[in-house]
Amino acid sequence: MSICVKFNAFMRQIQYSFVIRKESSPLYGQNIMDVFVEQLVKKPADGKTLVLKILIAFGVILVSLFCLYLMLIGIVIALLLIFAAIYGGFYLISGLNAEYEYIVTNGEIDIDKIIAKRKRKRLITAKPSKFEAFGKLADAAPVSGITVVEANGIADEEAEDYYIDFTHDSFGKVRLIFTPTERTLEAVTPFLPRPVKVEYDRKNRS
Repeated sequence: MSICVKFNAFMRQIQYSFVIRKESSPLYGQNIMDVFVEQLVKKPADGKTLVLKILIAFGVILVSLFCLYLMLIGIVIALLLIFAAIYGGFYLISGLNAEYEYIVTNGEIDIDKIIAKRKRKRLITAKPSKFEAFGKLADAAPVSGITVVEANGIADEEAEDYYIDFTHDSFGKVRLIFTPTERTLEAVTPFLPRPVKVEYDRKNRS
């Protein structure tokens, strides 16, 4: 009698283990494990940003020289104006530095823009289950007449630019360009629609 009881308990344990694996597997469209990944990339400085920084620095120098002249003719408050000009120039120049943060949470990816580490703005939110195309940017077909959200940058580790094509509730057809690391990719790809996942795997094997 005890042998039968142990055998039934063993069979129930096997069935329970199978159900857990089935529910947590992306192949069944479900994932009971919580997924949370954050990644920061630095926005690369372009020519326009560099020109603006030079112009701001040049403006601060001119204002400081003018304030020095005012001090020479006896206007003491000019010293405060110099400090204000330097602080204002620093504030403006640092405001041109930006980062992008990718936050992947249980089948949803949020893209935030962080300006000078003091201001955060949500650019867009997307669900990998709604992606229409996904892969390396070098493999992307050219598009026109859609909204392009550029959130690519320089990652702390080796990473390539990727693209996502999807339909957004507010922006319509969207192409999102970002630079995910391997860890971010592993958090996103299990939630891709099957046709998109198959095409992504095929291109990455070749």
